[in-house]
Amino acid sequence: MTSNELEEALGDAEDAFQRRPENPEVGLEYVSDSSVLQLRKACRLLDAAGFLLDRNGHFTVIIEASFVAIERSIQFYVEEKGYDVAGQRHTEVYDVGVRAGLFSQDVADRLEALWVENRSESYYRTGIAGEYRAETVVSLAETLHEEVVALTRTRDCLCE
Repeated sequence: MTSNELEEALGDAEDAFQRRPENPEVGLEYVSDSSVLQLRKACRLLDAAGFLLDRNGHFTVIIEASFVAIERSIQFYVEEKGYDVAGQRHTEVYDVGVRAGLFSQDVADRLEALWVENRSESYYRTGIAGEYRAETVVSLAETLHEEVVALTRTRDCLCE
């Protein structure tokens, strides 16, 4: 599969990521602190998940965004506590959350199991994403995010 259109689109995408954004995302454009950037990415993911949920569809995307928002929220917390999470795989951040005192090992194990057994299932379509599943994982992501914001007393959250 080496069509000219595909190669041109790939070249355009490669070029786009080599340039400085001309119209950067509001709220992320001037953030130099990597932990705050992760927190604000979580805010944006939660906002997008809520937007899609209100429109009653795209449940696979909502579930994916919610799981990533959970990871970004935890990453913010652990980086604020001085832990390095660079290069961590998706579920490894849960163990760092335990070491940083965010939650118990039992909660980390349950979050990891939820991710492994359900996020992957919805994402890879071995299972079907549905509204109730999407609603509950968004609620989980929002609850965790709100708790992280409260525990850190940060004023850098973009959520309303």
